[in-house]
Amino acid sequence: MPGTLRIHLSDADFRHLRFARSPDPMWEAILGLHVLTTPPHRLPARLRLWRRGARRRLQDEDLRGTCRLLTALAPADASYWPDFLTPVESEEGLSAGLRVLRETPRARLARELREASRHRPLPTWTHRLADGDRALLDEVAHALGQFHDRLLVSDWSEVEATVAGHHARRTEALEGGIGALLASLAPFVWQDPVLSAPYPMDRSIHPKGRGLRLIPSFFCHTTPVAIADPELPPVVVYPLHPHDQDHGPRQEAALAALLGANRARVLSALEATRTTGDVAARLALPPSSVSGHLTVLRNAGLLTSERAGLHVIHRLTPRGRLLLEG
Repeated sequence: MPGTLRIHLSDADFRHLRFARSPDPMWEAILGLHVLTTPPHRLPARLRLWRRGARRRLQDEDLRGTCRLLTALAPADASYWPDFLTPVESEEGLSAGLRVLRETPRARLARELREASRHRPLPTWTHRLADGDRALLDEVAHALGQFHDRLLVSDWSEVEATVAGHHARRTEALEGGIGALLASLAPFVWQDPVLSAPYPMDRSIHPKGRGLRLIPSFFCHTTPVAIADPELPPVVVYPLHPHDQDHGPRQEAALAALLGANRARVLSALEATRTTGDVAARLALPPSSVSGHLTVLRNAGLLTSERAGLHVIHRLTPRGRLLLEG
């Protein structure tokens, strides 16, 4: 039976509350792995599209082996998987995260794999990993890197843009104070001083003055996911706000009727800040055509444009965002 995650925030925690503005590559790799085994009808449209392309690439036997190794440690239906797979240092990038993973102390490997074995049977090779087999740990790190490079990199600009759009909305909400920001943070519910959300089980987190790092995730599509070890810095990864996900077909059709199909697509592409070239490449439209659509939208007060070096950066205005979100 589903439960509730409750995060009890003290005054000291508020001083150390952090909101990630970019996707965490190692969390996205693990959660992307889970998308591969999730039935398509349970996924939002953007993930169904990614899953379809990723599964085509899984015709490669080496890549299938990579996914089998990672799934043995972090299956989609697991109530627990080892925290060493998602080190906090990965906020600095994939290379930093993989370096820390390779340096995981033997005692931590043993402790977390022992905990995983309490929840499900593990392959026999994990006993060697628990004993500190460095070559095997390197293989795990290499598998995560390969998953990212071969299944995520081609879509990484989309991942970054979607998370950036979410971050922009939360920044706007912050104008009303930290309480307003937390209240805007679906799927969480804010009732001072507790931030709660649906969760596979009942669980309470007490940061005890250490604060909390909240990470929006492109590939997380169900409930939030929290670091399991209470001794580690508190981290919670959560699915994107509904407004940052797919627009419904009726809304898309209405925008197309109002603006024209391609101009509506250009407006939708500006959910995150982009250059003219970014929009053209994303929509497979000629840059000259995109530039014309951007001029019309800018003259209507739906976006602003400013030069940054060699590029012109386009951003939705509040009016443009309101029109896009309905």
